[in-house]
Amino acid sequence: MTENGKHPILVVDDEPEILYSLRGLLRREFEVHTAGSAEEAMEVLRQHPVHAVMSDQRMPEMTGVELLTEVQGRWPDAVRMVFTGYSDIKAVIDAINNGHIFRYITKPWDADELKSVLRQACEEYDRVVERRELLQDLRTYLERSAPLTEGELAGEGRTLLDRVGRALEQHAAGQPQQR
Repeated sequence: MTENGKHPILVVDDEPEILYSLRGLLRREFEVHTAGSAEEAMEVLRQHPVHAVMSDQRMPEMTGVELLTEVQGRWPDAVRMVFTGYSDIKAVIDAINNGHIFRYITKPWDADELKSVLRQACEEYDRVVERRELLQDLRTYLERSAPLTEGELAGEGRTLLDRVGRALEQHAAGQPQQR
């Protein structure tokens, strides 16, 4: 959360009236950033920390799914959602199945449901960040705990350290954790 106690979110849509409406609906509960294009969205993400990104699917330069795939590569902690009034269901299903988006939201949206979904997205962001920080703390602890020789570390300690390292690499790549 930011200093004001609100999770920062980014809403991307090429229709200014949609952005205006969503900003008005969400501003009391979230720190709302808006962008009218994928290019503007990337600029906002470079300038501000954002916990959740919600993008319209149908935009001129790049689809919402394409934008969110790019966001996943650069800002893997940001929770990604797509919303649309059209039935681009194949693209949305592919994005969900490939892990690019957290939720699909239809237009017109129900205001209470939309806020609930955004709250859930921000809770997911908090869990992801907490997990990464815990893994980093565990790795640091294991590396700094009693200086062990390679022979002493070869057993369970080496296995655990390797698992933590893989989990951190997978997190950074935006992949689901494997055991």
